[in-house]
Amino acid sequence: MPQAANYSPIISLISSVRLGSYRITFRSVDECELYGIYIWSQHAAASIYPLLQNLEISLRNAIDKEARARFGERWWERIQSTRDRGDCHFHKNIEKAKDCLTREWLKKERRRRRGTRVEHLQVPVWTHDQIIAATDFSTWHHVLNNEYSSPVPAENQRYLWPKSLGKVFINYAKINPNQQRVRKNLTDLIFELREYRNRISHHEPLWVKSPNVNNARAAIDTIREKINKIELVIEALDINLLNIMRKVGLFDNARRVCSLDELAIYRYTKPFCSMTPEQMHVIETHCWQAKQKNETIIWRNNNTVYGLRTIR
Repeated sequence: MPQAANYSPIISLISSVRLGSYRITFRSVDECELYGIYIWSQHAAASIYPLLQNLEISLRNAIDKEARARFGERWWERIQSTRDRGDCHFHKNIEKAKDCLTREWLKKERRRRRGTRVEHLQVPVWTHDQIIAATDFSTWHHVLNNEYSSPVPAENQRYLWPKSLGKVFINYAKINPNQQRVRKNLTDLIFELREYRNRISHHEPLWVKSPNVNNARAAIDTIREKINKIELVIEALDINLLNIMRKVGLFDNARRVCSLDELAIYRYTKPFCSMTPEQMHVIETHCWQAKQKNETIIWRNNNTVYGLRTIR
């Protein structure tokens, strides 16, 4: 059993500062439980990643699709801004994406040419789609800024916002029916979720640290609040995307993993369900198959798919 293992050498390989927040927040009783909580947090992060990835890609493509329809290829060169483009974070990010493409191309050419100088070579002209794909999440947060919003209705055609707001965020009224205020709400939400994505990418704790977040329930509540906000922004983008993500189980999976019940499995404190010998006999073959083949056994009941797999 995992509880019988010696966890001291393993714990020593993890930063004591990093584990300190786990000890304080989740109040682990021993090193076995502490390591279980640490592993649970990694599973929790993995369950949230698809939600954030869908949000980032869908937001990027929704803005690009609408802007391209209005302003054409390389629309960022045509949209009006109330500030000089060199001072706008969005345009800086576009240039950064081009530079990244060029650096990667030069690196590959050096490798292909076995280290010979390649600076004299003609760099490819990057396509619209290549540039868009090379941008980071912050690009699509910055393009929502006020400098891309028309200061007067007479100039709406030259600016991205507010004319394109209802085409990009089809259901923006779910957040705020006031079109003049909702872009600020969206900007704040997307900035918050982008920062959260960065926390996950840097392996920082998933929960929001604050004086009142001092136990497992409070910590998990802050994680589930982030899941709710991701769901809200995706609904504002497109209800069809939200429905598909729900149908394939992305939100249910994240909420299942980010729960006290799931945490209890990794703390070795969740009780086993009681089963009769007859019930055990029914599933015994499937349990053996799940263990021997290390796979999830699935079945359908009333149009719902269930799974059976080994946990440890």
